[in-house]
Amino acid sequence: MGPLQFTAGRAGLVAFALALAGCAPSPPARAPIEARILPASGPLRPETAARLLLTDATRAGQRIVAVGDHGYILTSDDDGASWKRAAAPDSPLLTGVYFLDAKNGWAVGHDAVVLATGDGGDTWTRQFSAPSEDRPLMGILFLDREHGIAVGAYGDYVETSDGGRTWKERKIESGDRHLNAILPIGDAQAPEGRRLLIVGEEGTILLSKDGGAGWTKVPSPYKGSLFGGVTAADGSVVIFGLRGRIFRSTDGGETWTPVEDTSSATLMGGSRLPHGVLVVAGNAGTLLASRDDGRTFAAVATGTVHPFGKAIPGAPGRALVVGEAGLRQVTLPPERAEAK
Repeated sequence: MGPLQFTAGRAGLVAFALALAGCAPSPPARAPIEARILPASGPLRPETAARLLLTDATRAGQRIVAVGDHGYILTSDDDGASWKRAAAPDSPLLTGVYFLDAKNGWAVGHDAVVLATGDGGDTWTRQFSAPSEDRPLMGILFLDREHGIAVGAYGDYVETSDGGRTWKERKIESGDRHLNAILPIGDAQAPEGRRLLIVGEEGTILLSKDGGAGWTKVPSPYKGSLFGGVTAADGSVVIFGLRGRIFRSTDGGETWTPVEDTSSATLMGGSRLPHGVLVVAGNAGTLLASRDDGRTFAAVATGTVHPFGKAIPGAPGRALVVGEAGLRQVTLPPERAEAK
């Protein structure tokens, strides 16, 4: 495979999901926003933020941090009402972002790049990159200030035990299936028994019961790619992927059962909102919400068919979704409207 890039327009509805997972061919690159329109750092016009292709977002305390095309990193301190571009090194497409606390965070992307911040996302430094190897990293997780793991295409798995100053590659399974996301099950910062989960291509599910020291392949309920997961308030875990498939585990990731879902759109990324609501976003403007810890999901109208890469907590009563058409606040229906 050659270098992996995004495509724009209607063709991107499918390619967006596949490229996120590192399994798309090399379509034409999306044209960058002109440097005169997008400042190197500082406030962004709302219409500019709406044009950016964004792949992932998270909360850093009360702040929102989003990453995407051409190494763009955006921050918002008002629940997404306004945005600033962070000061960061020139980078390729960024695909994942994770914050350990309100100040310390990391972002990963193509060229196996790893960026780090210690000031809540205002400024970033490059910790690692391998531009000659065409190895996109897709997800990252830190267990504490020193121990972190990043996963990516072709079975890539790199880890650090010194806060990212050095990264070491490790093979954790045979083959070269893309590893699309890594997430904690329960408390990732617990001193013992840290359960971690990796999901990926061809239904790959890998489980660690010791904070990543060892990994076991779990029998998968699905042969298609899995792109993400989220832990519910009751401790159950939901994973999702191609064709709108959703699966739920109540035993710490050991076994999985399918969840009814009327959507067939590929699902990319989700979060748990305040009060326990789960939201999952994906292709064709799809947003699903669950108020029963992932047992059932209901579709939420978003007013667009552009693909989404992630849904996170937005303003009260809303989810913030990021994707091919930038950022969008979506109002969630009241609980009674979603009851079944």
